Amino acid sequence: MDELQISALPYLTQSQKSVLKRGGLQTAADVVLTPPQELARQCKISPLDAKALINTVCENNSPQLQSLAVVSDQDLVCSTGDNYLDAALGGGLRTGLVWEVFGQSSAGKTQLALQLSLLVQIPPHLGGLSGSACYITVSQNLPTTRLLQIAEAHPLLSQELCGLEHISTIKSPSISGLIRILTDILPGLIAQKADKKPVRLVVVDALAELFHSADKTSTSTLVERSQNITEISALVHALASTHNIAVLVLNEVSDVFNDQVETSPGSDLVYKHQSRWFGGAAETFAGQVNKEASLGLVWANQVNVRIMLSRTGRRRYLEDDSHNKRRKVDDGLVSGPSIDPDDDSVAAPCSLDYIVTKAGISVLPADEDIFSPPERTPSPVAPPMPNSQSQTIQANQDDDEDWESYWNTDDIPLEMYNNMELDTGN
Repeated sequence: MDELQISALPYLTQSQKSVLKRGGLQTAADVVLTPPQELARQCKISPLDAKALINTVCENNSPQLQSLAVVSDQDLVCSTGDNYLDAALGGGLRTGLVWEVFGQSSAGKTQLALQLSLLVQIPPHLGGLSGSACYITVSQNLPTTRLLQIAEAHPLLSQELCGLEHISTIKSPSISGLIRILTDILPGLIAQKADKKPVRLVVVDALAELFHSADKTSTSTLVERSQNITEISALVHALASTHNIAVLVLNEVSDVFNDQVETSPGSDLVYKHQSRWFGGAAETFAGQVNKEASLGLVWANQVNVRIMLSRTGRRRYLEDDSHNKRRKVDDGLVSGPSIDPDDDSVAAPCSLDYIVTKAGISVLPADEDIFSPPERTPSPVAPPMPNSQSQTIQANQDDDEDWESYWNTDDIPLEMYNNMELDTGN
């Protein structure tokens, strides 16, 4: 409607077009969005005539309604390369959404992002999207050696199906640089690759690193940070919905301290009590330090799907590699602001055990036996001595019981303690 010029509208008479032109209205959208009283004042006509003009434009430009039964799902789904993880995510990584993966250092966030950057390239019948990926780094370069290792070890990947040539990478060490990439550079790249290998995945590794600052925290810095996060989130949502791509943002965690805060019935909940529902899984295992996602409530409200990767102190001893660390995937899917109600969640929240192998993230089935680290073998016990020693021990125990009975029953006169002379050493 924004591009429909009034002069090209066939259902308006020449006099009506002249009246609208006199009022400075150029498009059909100008007519519809102008209140009747304002339209009457600008065009110098009666309010009834202004309302009739608006109704005429609306009736001839009404959108065509479709039944939900005939509307097809336009979102594409990319496999993660693991059937159990795909099932937990409702089939895999869905396009049109902003995904967040957060967790501790060395929990496997980058491993999952690299794995998806390769899997998005394979054909749809293998679980991919026949597309390409754009990997935006903040502090480190793209680990190409690890990418080649995953491509060689993963059963779904091969040199014929995927490669580094279909992964574009750019470094953004500043907030302004990331905004420029999302505003100018990335849309140009998407348009350039639209006819060949369309961009289906954008990775930001890692967003929280841009907001590390040695400056003292103040109200002005917090307001500026909130504005930057809001602008970045608006840009990634626009890219995801406009170009039907999946945006994967990696994030860090911060510690949660369990200080007791008393709240009276009926009082407002403090931020700490509310953050457990959008900040990530806290008490996953007994004795584990509680964690929550960085960037606070402002960023949490912008995420469609949130995945938490959590390290544990346990180990899974496998035959091929006895030193693989065992970790925990907590798919806490938190709803984010979205127009489409289908984007509120892709699957029910769940938890999965996984390990990181040469092929990337590998989920352990729930029915597999889980082994804890081997316990220390108890020290050898000396063989028992002959029966005579046992009898001696029994005799000593009987003597102890006699003395205990004596001190409990025998009464010593108080005068005996008063008349006792103590040697003080003088």
